[in-house]
Amino acid sequence: MKARIWLTATVLAALLAPGVARAEGLKGRFSFAFQAGTQSILGGSLMKGAEGSLIGKPVTIESKSYRDVYAPDLRLQGLLGFGIGERTEIIARGTWYEAEGTGLEVGTSDGNPVFAFFEPYEEIGFEVGLRFYISAAGRLKSYVAPVVGARSVSEILVSFSVPDAGSAILNVPFNQKSTVAVFGFDIGFTFDLGTHFFVGVDTGLRYQTAPGQFDELEGLPVIDDSTGQWTAPVVASIGVRF
Repeated sequence: MKARIWLTATVLAALLAPGVARAEGLKGRFSFAFQAGTQSILGGSLMKGAEGSLIGKPVTIESKSYRDVYAPDLRLQGLLGFGIGERTEIIARGTWYEAEGTGLEVGTSDGNPVFAFFEPYEEIGFEVGLRFYISAAGRLKSYVAPVVGARSVSEILVSFSVPDAGSAILNVPFNQKSTVAVFGFDIGFTFDLGTHFFVGVDTGLRYQTAPGQFDELEGLPVIDDSTGQWTAPVVASIGVRF
């Protein structure tokens, strides 16, 4: 909901901006921007399917994706840019994202449903990129940008419950706190509100490598063999150039 408000405000600001505002170029200018929005998970396996034992009983676990467990939530970013040409800009960006985990049915044990409850996911990241502006002369500036970086992702614990059997195992270490590589690209636009201020919308594609695993469950050692994940961030920007 917060992300939708930011995106709506950005579009309205662009549409209602005074038509007399003067566009400025990029070369030799610094840019600072605050960005807020969300992201969608496009692919990646969080829990690997397996057969083994849990709480002393035979169990079958189904594969679950990141998207099954974590819904889109608030993403915040801060960006610094410097124009090295009339249509090129170097950018550096700090990122933060957190998503609440959910409980879901993940398998069966002796014919009884098994549920897993995942802790929240948090990441703090840093990216660098090179923006190539398709159009930079006017107030509306559209661009594409390859980006690379790293993210520190939080440790994830998971609790398993078999309600019909009256048994549970709590706070099992699942994914380690890890630093993972990330790469992808941005596409987006900025719209000059005047000589210095601008708004914009930014989206793209990201792939981040897999976090480390704990292998804590002896009867199910492979279920935490998570893969990397594909995501698509969407953020609205408000910034200043000078």
